[in-house]
Amino acid sequence: MGPCILLAMTRVAWQAGVTLAELTMVLAILAILAVFAMPAGLDWWRRETVIVLADRFASAASLARATARNRRIWVHLGPREAASGWSAGWALYTTASPRTWAARTAPDTDDVLIAVSPPVVPSVDFAFISSQKGVDTISYAPVGYSRTSNGAPLSGTLTIASGAHVRRVRINFAGRVRVCNPATDRSCGTGDDS
Repeated sequence: MGPCILLAMTRVAWQAGVTLAELTMVLAILAILAVFAMPAGLDWWRRETVIVLADRFASAASLARATARNRRIWVHLGPREAASGWSAGWALYTTASPRTWAARTAPDTDDVLIAVSPPVVPSVDFAFISSQKGVDTISYAPVGYSRTSNGAPLSGTLTIASGAHVRRVRINFAGRVRVCNPATDRSCGTGDDS
């Protein structure tokens, strides 16, 4: 009876915890695994960020087109702040007359702010190229087509990039929006061929 009790007490005492050496080994293995997983996690985050931003911008452009067509008014999609460009987010607003430059909605006018996108993370790059030089805003005429302030057709491409991941949001002369991946879609173009 004596040796069995002693054996049981030894077993309980032995299972009560881990030694410092065991804990150190487990933490070292976890640290090594985390170091190897970091690049893959960062790459995944960049890819998802680019995809989400491209989809959000495409949705805003589609909303601008539908609003212009349904309400028969000028609708503009441009950088939230002209000085910061597209990385400061974008604003969707209506005006009584067409505009080609991003501008804040003016008080005491008929300008109406419809939607605002928050600023994006600093590791994402934006580049907007339009078919008309000097235009940084996509404007939709009351018929739903993308136009300049003088009524000329307007198309544009917003390139969103982070690391090796790129998406382009292309808006054609009819105002239709398409998101493409230049790595897999040959018809996506270079961004300057709107």
